[in-house]
Amino acid sequence: MTDRRYLVKEMFGPTLQGEGAHAGRAVVFLRFAACNLACPGCDTDFSPAGAQRMTAAEIVVRLVALDVGHTGRVVVTGGEPTLQWDAALAGAIRGAGFRAHMESNATRPLAAPVDWLTISPKPQHHPARVALADGLPADEVKVVVDDTVDEAALDRYAARWRCEHYFVQPWMDDRYAHHLARTLALIHARPRWRLSLQLHKIIGVP
Repeated sequence: MTDRRYLVKEMFGPTLQGEGAHAGRAVVFLRFAACNLACPGCDTDFSPAGAQRMTAAEIVVRLVALDVGHTGRVVVTGGEPTLQWDAALAGAIRGAGFRAHMESNATRPLAAPVDWLTISPKPQHHPARVALADGLPADEVKVVVDDTVDEAALDRYAARWRCEHYFVQPWMDDRYAHHLARTLALIHARPRWRLSLQLHKIIGVP
């Protein structure tokens, strides 16, 4: 274990995973600060303001304290967690008995293993210099639907990332009803894709 300090925005739990294949499952969260994208309408505060510098050992101690129900699962998110995820932290978290579930925007390689990788691509919001990374071992793909997402986009994602679980989720902004209708239409056109909703927001948990 190294003395590297990771920029942690927040850690919380126990709570529920709100999205995707593990929606409704008890988890704890590790949210990193910083992201390499600036998606309009992003609902997550990942700014460095208020973040803490923590070692891998300190992170594990906090996760264990939070995991009062012994869920054994930590959702690693951001921001973009691949900016900081490395072998030392992966080894510390998994060595403490946690399964690491990560959500990534798929623009960077994965520097160390995780137990579940959710790919959530948003190429419509990439700067020109940012491309999707190759070789990511996706367990699920979750696409947030706005006006730029169509059937062809879903087909490209399904061809790029072969996995069991594909989800579409309406973008939550002031045009939510419009995005939901578009999402439902996409599901009917491409039935392998399933609906994901932000369960945690619906029931009012962190």
